[in-house]
Amino acid sequence: MSKEILLDICNSEAAERYTWSMFFYKIDRRSREQPYKFYKVRFKNDQYLLSYAKSLMNSVRKFQIASIESVQDYDGVNTKISCDKIALDHALISAPWAIFSRALGAASGDKVGEKVNGYVLFGESQVEDNKTITFIKTANPITSLTNKRSVIFTTNAQDELDMFTDTVCRLYLNTDILVSENIMYTFNHNFETLFNIEKTMAKVKNVAIDAIVATAAFSDAEAFKSYALQYTSSRTFITLKPERIKRIEDKHKRADIANMLKIDLDELGNFIIDSKEKASYLIKYLCFKIFKDGETSDVLEASTISPLNI
Repeated sequence: MSKEILLDICNSEAAERYTWSMFFYKIDRRSREQPYKFYKVRFKNDQYLLSYAKSLMNSVRKFQIASIESVQDYDGVNTKISCDKIALDHALISAPWAIFSRALGAASGDKVGEKVNGYVLFGESQVEDNKTITFIKTANPITSLTNKRSVIFTTNAQDELDMFTDTVCRLYLNTDILVSENIMYTFNHNFETLFNIEKTMAKVKNVAIDAIVATAAFSDAEAFKSYALQYTSSRTFITLKPERIKRIEDKHKRADIANMLKIDLDELGNFIIDSKEKASYLIKYLCFKIFKDGETSDVLEASTISPLNI
């Protein structure tokens, strides 16, 4: 269903129903409160921007959306045959997106230099209240054609070749990120760098560990927490499943899980986590990285699981 939504969003015939704006942005990580700086881009002819918006939407629809097999919830592992989506109010992205949006709203009219980190094409609907489309590209569009690898000439008024040394602006006909209806769609992992997701992932990990500890399913909760904090991949905790949290709250289901993962229980039926390995098994199970094959009863580990609509 989400693929059809994306195809509908990128309908170039609807481009004229939007008011389009473009912004270049710079990133300065030394500024912790506001690392983004936006610059409003002016075009000599407004039709240039509308024409680009139509071409971009048509290209994204044809070459990026049509080729994917599915749209899946972001789990830190892009299969390259899918597009990831994440709600803007998700704990992983809500804070950095709010900072990014505020900076966009305070865009400067100053002249931008030759070095920027990317650009944003923003469309605001003229017919539907509050409906917007945002395309984000994480690449510097400003470039010099004459460089160490090539020399560019242009024809002057006298029909002579003259050295071309000016910088040019190259806008791409693909996107890294598309935002619509409070959902962020990502076609690669560039958004992780743009929004400094690694930093947020650490917070998500801590919240997830606290949620697991709060189940009171451990003979020694502090021992489990100590081992869990040593778990190196914060990315794993993105897919912590509430339904599996509920399973370990149930003593009967907890016993089945303990048997599957070869984890001992104490006399009260609580997990005895006395090694980093056992903590790792439980974390992977809770985050849907470990499951039991219903036919063979084998316990399997997978980096990503995508349910089929069959």
